[in-house]
Amino acid sequence: MYKWLKSCSLLILLIILSACTQSVEEQFQDGLQPIETTLTEKPAKSTNTIGNIQLYLPANFKVEDSSDEYNMIITKGGEDYILFINDREKEDSQLYYQLLKEDSTKTIVKEQTYENEDTFSFIAIVKTAKEDEFELIVSSGGIKMTTISPTKHVEDNLLEMAKIVHSVHLQ
Repeated sequence: MYKWLKSCSLLILLIILSACTQSVEEQFQDGLQPIETTLTEKPAKSTNTIGNIQLYLPANFKVEDSSDEYNMIITKGGEDYILFINDREKEDSQLYYQLLKEDSTKTIVKEQTYENEDTFSFIAIVKTAKEDEFELIVSSGGIKMTTISPTKHVEDNLLEMAKIVHSVHLQ
């Protein structure tokens, strides 16, 4: 009797936990509106200056390596983010988007583009070799940020990346 009760309790707990976990698709859909708002509103105030680049970094983010001011490694906890800055591309550049679409080695799970008068931005979730993680890409004009994210952090990471990318300002 005790083993049966213990087994049922464990099964119920597993069902509850699995029902509470959002899929990547659900996180993507839930994150679209806040990301669109972030990419279309005034950028967050700069908190860091590296060479002639100013950018905002959310709490717990820090620049780990900026030996080349146009390619930075930014970290948060155990996660690494790579920020690419191509100062030769205009704000409406679709270069990074076209490169992603043309890369036959990438399997895009979800993507969304944003366009206004003079800016082109996009977000993408790309499949990796591991089932419980994805490559996240956020780009606006000549600015692109990527990371490998655990499934459970996709929505939060996309939003934080959008804030950083949107805030990059070249002096």
